[in-house]
Amino acid sequence: MFKRLLSAFGGKNKPASGAQTPPVEPTPEAQEEMIVAYDASGQEMHIARSDWREKVFLPGLAQKWDDAGELYDAILGGLNDGFAADLMPAAARLVDIDEDPERSHTVQGIVLMKNNRLAEAESTLREGIAKVGATGILLTNLAKVFAERGDDAHADSLLWQAIEADPNLDNGLLWWTALKQEREGEEGYLAGLRTVAALPGSWRAQLWLARHYLEQQNVPAARALYEEVLSGGSYDSRALTMISGDLGRNGEVPLLVELIAPVYDEHRHDPMAGINLLRAWQELGNPDEGEKLLNRLYALDYPPLRQYLDESAQAFQKMRAQNAQGTPVDPADVQIHTLAFSQPIWQYGLCKADWLFKQKPADAATVGFFALGSIADNTRPAESQREDDVGRLSRAIPLYLAEAAHYWSDYAARCYIQVAAGVGPVLSGQAMDGNALFDLVPPEMRYFVTGELGSRGEGEARQWQLTLHLWDCARRVKCASESGSVAQGELGALVLQLEQRLLAQTGALHAIALDDFYVRPSAEAMDVYLSELGQTFMLTLVANEQIPRSAMWGERAMLDWPLTMARHWPTVEVPKLMYLSGLGKAFDYQSEVLAEYQARTLQLLRDVDAGSPTARLAPLVWKIFAMQAEFDAHRRNLPADTSTAYQDWLTRVAEK
Repeated sequence: MFKRLLSAFGGKNKPASGAQTPPVEPTPEAQEEMIVAYDASGQEMHIARSDWREKVFLPGLAQKWDDAGELYDAILGGLNDGFAADLMPAAARLVDIDEDPERSHTVQGIVLMKNNRLAEAESTLREGIAKVGATGILLTNLAKVFAERGDDAHADSLLWQAIEADPNLDNGLLWWTALKQEREGEEGYLAGLRTVAALPGSWRAQLWLARHYLEQQNVPAARALYEEVLSGGSYDSRALTMISGDLGRNGEVPLLVELIAPVYDEHRHDPMAGINLLRAWQELGNPDEGEKLLNRLYALDYPPLRQYLDESAQAFQKMRAQNAQGTPVDPADVQIHTLAFSQPIWQYGLCKADWLFKQKPADAATVGFFALGSIADNTRPAESQREDDVGRLSRAIPLYLAEAAHYWSDYAARCYIQVAAGVGPVLSGQAMDGNALFDLVPPEMRYFVTGELGSRGEGEARQWQLTLHLWDCARRVKCASESGSVAQGELGALVLQLEQRLLAQTGALHAIALDDFYVRPSAEAMDVYLSELGQTFMLTLVANEQIPRSAMWGERAMLDWPLTMARHWPTVEVPKLMYLSGLGKAFDYQSEVLAEYQARTLQLLRDVDAGSPTARLAPLVWKIFAMQAEFDAHRRNLPADTSTAYQDWLTRVAEK
């Protein structure tokens, strides 16, 4: 399977890894019908090989015709994808324009060999030698020409000259040691490695010897070789990948960290060495060091890495969750605020886009929803806690119910959640007493809802119990209670059922949503939807300085979540708005990871319909990513009939 970045032909989103070494023997003509490419978000896209050739590879080759570096990279990509027959003109062009004769003559020789033009391959390689001398890479490929002709003696002589010229050329070394093993067995292979290791400047042979020692459980011998190579400092960008991979496979994880962590530089070394180091921190149970490295690797913004990085981020977050303890909240020590939300939680962070969302009348009656209490232990004191399933759902369910009332009823909805100032959300050990709330709620409130939530078991076998109480403010009585006990997979359906039952008892319901784009989540989507509401609530707290950033776990996962939802449900608008809302909040609290999201956010804007709510929020995106020219041009070219509400919104965005 061929994995390529869709942006590869633009020469972007690729971490520096030093000069590339062309392969001595390109891969055989690809037999696979599909090519796997990555988009800007790191998502795999399967493209028919013929389509890739016609629509991506050949046009990209033409675009790079006058840039030697990019043309060279494109030729290497074509060789690896089995398009050698298309590359002869490009290889000749590279020889004409490249200021690096070793590189251009080498790659032309490989292209000619692949096309069975051995005499021409020999000629261009010898021309390269005449220009720059008998370098290891030119000699190795010249040896390959003679090997293809069956002249093994001449090939062997040239190959050894290549190794003497550059003992660290991986293709030459591996070819030579493979011949030694074939002819002399394992002892010949090891003797060959030792012979090369003795050459001046050698370090790659030492790594292969160290692998042998690890497999023989001779860790001190392997360690000595690794320390020799690392102290020399002349190893290439991929050496750490081999060292870390071999140590990890052989169970030497502490030694991996000891040797690799001090020297790994994500801007110089192969990113897979960083992935190996991440896995080592994970195995050692060290989320602090792991997340430091994770931030460095995310900052590369290299799409093929995202899957690995996201997996590590989830693993570190799980470690923290397993070790987390709730913090008892003593009213004498902290201030507990009750936050009131008067619009869906994902409409915050968009600079009050009241021109985009329909508003309820100022005199509308209200219905309130209070955070749920925990059923688990009703003697348990209130506590500030890290996010867990019960805590998150205790807030997400009332946030969703308030959203439902906002969109499907005449009522103006309010949601109330307690937060310990500077600490985090408060999870009460029991449902709030509605009788104590009658004198506290606003006079225009017609109804309010309280409830409790609890669970037992783990995974799919987990059982949830949810109870909701509807209170009538005019009569000062509890007028209904709805409850259910379901398995994990049925929780979303239960939430929808209880929503329908409770709202039906308040009256004034509508079959059409307040905003035309709004769609009620399905039962299958509800778990994911509730998770997003809980996460965007946490982002809202941080953005409004209710809690410190240190109280927030998994920032990238929170920002990514709605974008993943949008990919799964591309016709639904709300996940896209949730995503932009999260970015707006991240801008407000000056997130250090925000820049990583620019490419995928601009791609989102390109993908949506021009008149969609998401597209209409483009000025906010331009502000978030400091695209001042685009923002200013938009403001200068507003139609004459632009509403005052929209112009006021642009002013708020500009001042953000």
